[in-house]
Amino acid sequence: MVRSRGRIVNGASGSSASSLWLEFSTLGIRNLIPGLPNDLACVCLACVPLWQHGRLRSVCRSWNAALSGDFIIQLRRKLGKGEEFLYLFRDDPSLCRGEVFDPRAQLWSTFSPMPCNPSRYSMSNFECVAAGQQLYVLGGSLFDARNFPMDRPVASSSVFKYDPVRSQWEQCQDMKTPRGSFACGIFQGCLIVAGGGSRHAQFRAGGDRICEAEKYDLARDSWESLPGLHSIRAGCSGFFVGDEFWVIGGYGEARTISGVLPVDEHYNDGEVFSFGSGSWRKLEAMWEDGERLRLGRIAVLYGDVDGLPSVFMLENSKLLRYDFGSNRWYPESELPSPLAAESSCRLVGLDGEVYVIPGGVNEQRYERSPRSWSRSTTRRCNILFQIYHPVKRTWRAVVTKPPLDHQHNPPWGAMCVMKL
Repeated sequence: MVRSRGRIVNGASGSSASSLWLEFSTLGIRNLIPGLPNDLACVCLACVPLWQHGRLRSVCRSWNAALSGDFIIQLRRKLGKGEEFLYLFRDDPSLCRGEVFDPRAQLWSTFSPMPCNPSRYSMSNFECVAAGQQLYVLGGSLFDARNFPMDRPVASSSVFKYDPVRSQWEQCQDMKTPRGSFACGIFQGCLIVAGGGSRHAQFRAGGDRICEAEKYDLARDSWESLPGLHSIRAGCSGFFVGDEFWVIGGYGEARTISGVLPVDEHYNDGEVFSFGSGSWRKLEAMWEDGERLRLGRIAVLYGDVDGLPSVFMLENSKLLRYDFGSNRWYPESELPSPLAAESSCRLVGLDGEVYVIPGGVNEQRYERSPRSWSRSTTRRCNILFQIYHPVKRTWRAVVTKPPLDHQHNPPWGAMCVMKL
């Protein structure tokens, strides 16, 4: 694995290692740890939990240089030391700082907002997804001050990526078709998106729906059109099963009650795209008519022995698991603490467990001193994570206090999991 003189052979890419040794030479650094060769010293640094790296960077210039590049992150992956982190946007990512949660240390941190366009504001229904050590923010629905009427939301085609190692944002090639509320997933260096529309979280109805799908090559920064879905579909969920991209749930055409009130027609089926055949196939109904109104919140856990992911759905206060053989949802467990509204929460697979993350409103605390009657202070509220272990079939609760003091509103935000 390591050599006393030279570089790590199977640890990480040669280009990252070469750039690291070149930087050491420029800084006049010979040894990271006195008495140890640099390759073995890098292994030692890679084994330290990521939340401690900030302290390690302040030790000396050589450690700061080693921990500020891609080499240590790639080495952590090769050594099996990678850790999963939850990346969370509570609101418009161009206005609100992003948050990172470490489930092992139960610590929060923040990172800078996404670059903004002064003419566009109030973005919602966007998606974020992690690819390697990059965080991608795609699409969404927003208002554009240059459009008329200004109160009509439009879909966005913008794509940004964030590098947590360098703390830098970069704009990528725009999608061919603007979209929000769509399905997306990552597979073998490609990002695929399907369906979507222009509906904004501020409105419960309206907006366009589309069936277009496309694929993004991460290495070439280019989009390629794919065959479209068989039907228009927005508000859907997407995940990969092997080399197949599954798109389930969502809504299509709308009907009206008494010719006045618009109501969405929610789907109980899905569509599956095969990279082998390059076409979509129909997935039959996953529940009977009248069994439920719509698909609930979805979380996917990978790494099962049979090669199939574990797919969970939150329905009211019940957690259901999808059975691939029967194409049905079956009760798995029930939340220890019932939720006020299932639509106000998020479900995410993190570190081999299913996290139920509720939305909430801040508690306001008003000072009663005469000097402070004219102003109020906001107290950061706690977030209760209800966490389910699918192997042990047990629940546990974690109470955390995020660094930001405004409410977590899932329809306006997004979250994903990144392994570093």
